[in-house]
Amino acid sequence: MGLFDKFKKKETNGWENAYKANPQFYAKDDGNPFGAFALAEDTETILLKDPRLAVDGKEITDYKLMLVSTTKDGVIGDVDYFEALSKLDQFKLDENENEILIKALALEELEGLIGKSSLQIAFEENLKYISSDEKDADVINRQFQKSETRYFLTVGTIDCPTGEIMIGDPLAYMPRFSPILEDTIQAGSYPIEVAICRSEELGIRMAAVRLKITENKATRYQLAKPTEESAAFKASDGVACGFPVEAGMLSICDVQVANEYDAFLQKWHQENEHKNHYDDYFAQLFKESEERLPQYQREGGDFIEWENPDTHHRLVMVASGFGDGFYQFYWGYDNNDERCELIIPLINPDLFGV
Repeated sequence: MGLFDKFKKKETNGWENAYKANPQFYAKDDGNPFGAFALAEDTETILLKDPRLAVDGKEITDYKLMLVSTTKDGVIGDVDYFEALSKLDQFKLDENENEILIKALALEELEGLIGKSSLQIAFEENLKYISSDEKDADVINRQFQKSETRYFLTVGTIDCPTGEIMIGDPLAYMPRFSPILEDTIQAGSYPIEVAICRSEELGIRMAAVRLKITENKATRYQLAKPTEESAAFKASDGVACGFPVEAGMLSICDVQVANEYDAFLQKWHQENEHKNHYDDYFAQLFKESEERLPQYQREGGDFIEWENPDTHHRLVMVASGFGDGFYQFYWGYDNNDERCELIIPLINPDLFGV
């Protein structure tokens, strides 16, 4: 019998056959005791309304309700006992002076008792932010304004001999699985700017990456469409205007430069068998970048400008916000409705109070 088999669903007849939760007592890190009751999935349960119990003559006032899932075969969380009782009132089958009988809860109902932290809510909202079709220009522009918690700087220059733009993860995919934008820019060299946010909870994070085409300010943003052949995936309503990240890094670069980069990597691996191009090559470059600008990067470095030693064309690599995921790209348009920048939003600092 598994550890949680005693909670497997069974037919009950109310009070008589319901599981009666009895507390177990534990010590917190500070040595103070607390009591814990168990509430399991698919099990009618009897809980005390107001536990007033003592251990070694000392009354216990701190209680938790441990939430046990038989589907997941384990404890999925814990909540304050008295707060949980208030939420459980909607699931009450019966009660007497001292106890309450709770109906058998489905997994979804059990999970609903776990309150989300403000940070969890912010992360969920940020996922919506980076995947939305529209972007508020004011939100983006404020990320590129300096404050106590926000910074921005030019982290390098990219060379665009063709003006065809590719976006992808340079450590995992590029040039494969990296969309090529339908619209091109004039051949030349362009600065890559990064908006950076910092807080006690988040640490230092790259919040947005943009390629500046002109010095004009963007007043609106529109999803940048990739070519159908290069799109990360296709849906019934068109191609995806984004790219996957698996190694926590992104790059905006010219298609020719991306192919030259791929040729360099293939050559490097032939000359360095059984070695890893990040650990044994790029990691040192990121470390040197961090040493030059430690106030803007996490330990190990978050951005580099890299020059191909064979072609001398440059590309820039930047850490992708909260790491792996799927990120979208947008053209920024100025007051004359001309394209002035290409941007990849990663984090909305407003959501995290930064």
